[in-house]
Amino acid sequence: MAKSNNTQPASTDKKSRSSATEVNFNSSNGPLAEPVPQGLAPRAPRAVDDIVVTNALPHDPGLPPNLMETIVAQTVGVNFEIKKWTDTFPQPGTNPDELQLYVNGVPYGKRIEFIKPLDDLTWPYKSNIKGDDIANHGEYRLSYELFLATGKNEPSGTTLVNVDTVGPAGGMLLDAITLGAGAVDGKVTLTSLAANGDKLTCSVPGRLIARPLDTLHIYKTYTDAEPIKIITNLPLDTSPIEVSLPKDDLIDDGTRVDYMAYRYFDYSKNSTIYPPKLREIEYILTPQPENLSDPAVPAAPLDLRDAQLKLAEVHLFGYDNFRPGQIVQIELVSALSTQIFPHTLPTEPTPTEPAKIEIPWLILVAIYGITGPGTASLRYRVVEEGKPSAWSNTITVAADFSSAAGDPDDPGPVRDYLPLVTVTSSEGLVNKIGPGDTGNATAKCNVYTGAAEGHQLQFYWGGVPIYTPPRTVTQADIDEGTFAVTITAAVIAEGGNELGKKVWYSLTNGVNDNVDTSQSTPVDVLASELQNLTAPQFPKSIDIGGGFRSINCAQSVELGIDTSIVDKVNLKQGDTIRRFWTLYGEGFNSTNKLVEAEILPPIVVANDHSLPGGGENFLVDFATYVQPAILGRVESYYTVLKADGVTQGKSPTAVLLVSRRNAEFGICGAPPVTP
Repeated sequence: MAKSNNTQPASTDKKSRSSATEVNFNSSNGPLAEPVPQGLAPRAPRAVDDIVVTNALPHDPGLPPNLMETIVAQTVGVNFEIKKWTDTFPQPGTNPDELQLYVNGVPYGKRIEFIKPLDDLTWPYKSNIKGDDIANHGEYRLSYELFLATGKNEPSGTTLVNVDTVGPAGGMLLDAITLGAGAVDGKVTLTSLAANGDKLTCSVPGRLIARPLDTLHIYKTYTDAEPIKIITNLPLDTSPIEVSLPKDDLIDDGTRVDYMAYRYFDYSKNSTIYPPKLREIEYILTPQPENLSDPAVPAAPLDLRDAQLKLAEVHLFGYDNFRPGQIVQIELVSALSTQIFPHTLPTEPTPTEPAKIEIPWLILVAIYGITGPGTASLRYRVVEEGKPSAWSNTITVAADFSSAAGDPDDPGPVRDYLPLVTVTSSEGLVNKIGPGDTGNATAKCNVYTGAAEGHQLQFYWGGVPIYTPPRTVTQADIDEGTFAVTITAAVIAEGGNELGKKVWYSLTNGVNDNVDTSQSTPVDVLASELQNLTAPQFPKSIDIGGGFRSINCAQSVELGIDTSIVDKVNLKQGDTIRRFWTLYGEGFNSTNKLVEAEILPPIVVANDHSLPGGGENFLVDFATYVQPAILGRVESYYTVLKADGVTQGKSPTAVLLVSRRNAEFGICGAPPVTP
């Protein structure tokens, strides 16, 4: 143990004086004043007082005497006082009294001189045992011995000082707090607190060394500077401590995850190891989703068409404590995989308006594969502020996504890797049926990869199936390397004309109804033409016999020629009519063309001509189309482009004889313009 460096003589300042009665150092002590051997009689009073420790903790009957606060003992040390003893020879200038301190019976520092007379010094004498010399755990015995100027020695009694550095757990790491009533599976909710009288009950592991005046400090989370609760008057045993924490002390910080901690302090302010093992507590203080309804998959058992049409949906019918923006986690588990995917709910699901959540294709493939049928279990939970609810009940969902030419990356049905169809007309045109072609066409495609006997094949001409029933793939087809089918003239005619008519084929594996489809080949079909269009009519013209009609001044030809086009069979809404007009003259039989032009603009049929009042009526302008001839002939026809943009037709030519001569040898209307 280190020695004190305190070798200074006692102070001569007279701050306080002893009132003890001085003893005549020449007097003789009687026999009763002599020390009695220990054990033969009670010890006689000491001639000097024992050391008094001044910075120990207040004494408690159940604790050792002069117990030090550990940090004080280790940093400040032990402060003590010694009262003035009787000055046996108070003559100034004489030899001083000397005092030797002892710690555990070992001299501590050098002797300290006290100059005579003692009354001139400051009392009580105060000094210190340094912290470095008294820092270890244990009991220390403090005493001193006086070496009086008269040559006599006077020892003091022993003063005990106790330093405790062990603490309530003896340096061991204590277990975590155990949650009791008020928590469920480590989660604290308003509901769980209410069920326990609005409090949380915990059990704190007991201390290993129990002493009076120990205290227990509880912290909501281990980083808190101040405890939520301090418990005193702990039992003097090692049993766990039951603690109740009121709701109001727990809910202020809202929904969160805390790591509850605790520590014991003894009277010396020694703490157990901190933090101890922590108890994670999830506080869910907003009403959480619960009572989840059972999920449903109405389209089950699922097939490839459900995935293609986005009908592979999970329907949710609601739960308690919904809030917009909550996230649903849907879990599917099969022999192949376990998959969980999220979905955010913007509105509350109800039994009449359930949430409809599509199962992504890649999830379906991971769960079921594409080689055959399978089953999976499905359930869901709701996440509120990052906290998941309990899982819903589980349902079983069957599915089969196997097909003749399936793709794990895409449900289809269109497969861009399937060979395309090529159509050859009866006239040898490729992917085109020419005008007036009334023969059969041939559609061909190469055999696709993975073709197998028993697959079912169907070709489509503009959506019309060719095979009835679908064609079964044979080994001969596979060996041939191509599939070929005749597109009959009747099918072509029934489908009508169309630019880019789509021709494709579809496949099944012959086991289920899952369909794979090729991309379509566009075929321009121009075969059909309009037949038997009616010729233009001139309503004000007159029949002059011989199959001719004419118009003259009596019909006001100088005002223009009224014309109509009416065809109740062929002309429909959206058809486009182009009108063509040729004027010959002079003379009815002239071949001299005075006017040859299209009457603009084209007419787009507004209503089917078969409807009441249907037809196109217009006035042909006199100056442009009639005035150049006085006696002449009009030949007029029109063409039709059907609304399909493909089918066309040309009407018969109508002939009209035109005369602008009056009986008096004049003309009606302006004469022809001279070039």
